[in-house]
Amino acid sequence: MGKKRDIQTDADLVREVKQGDPAAMEEIVKRYSNKVYNLAYHLTRDAHAAEEIMQDVFLTVIAKIGTLTTEAYFSTWLYRVTTNAAYGYLRKEKKFSEQTPVEDIDQEQYLEYDWTNLPDDVLLSEESKEVLRKSIDSLPEAMRTVVVLKDVEGLKNEEIAQTLGISVPAVKSRLHRGRLILRQLLSEYFSKYTKPSKEEE
Repeated sequence: MGKKRDIQTDADLVREVKQGDPAAMEEIVKRYSNKVYNLAYHLTRDAHAAEEIMQDVFLTVIAKIGTLTTEAYFSTWLYRVTTNAAYGYLRKEKKFSEQTPVEDIDQEQYLEYDWTNLPDDVLLSEESKEVLRKSIDSLPEAMRTVVVLKDVEGLKNEEIAQTLGISVPAVKSRLHRGRLILRQLLSEYFSKYTKPSKEEE
């Protein structure tokens, strides 16, 4: 009858799951179910698919956790399993595309308006949050994944690189381009809350 310890690290839990402790697996599910669901939802844009992916991910954890050699990297490994499952769904549904048609964007055009100085009641309104969600959803998959992992899930660039199996410079490049596109999309929306600097003819 192992006592539940709130301060258990992921590494502790992983070791216990490897030893067949169901309570440890239950704690991992509790700790990560929202994160896995949110990531799957942001990548697939489908609530039902995200639910299924979340279940598949934790089944994969049970089946393959023995292959994880470094317990401390559990969360990165879990994000990778989730991302792969989401991409698998998108490929199956023919919704996956690696294209990133923004190699030659004009950065000056994308930086012309700074919406970040708007009042909180505008930035945090339900309408604004919905616009942000739709803007992120409209990014090409490769960029959307990096933006979600960085700006929504709060991963470090190194963790994202490990999760996606790409280099840190590639992460930075996709993040930079994704944020430029988001800035433009959001600027078009938020500009209605500010006076134009010059009158349009």
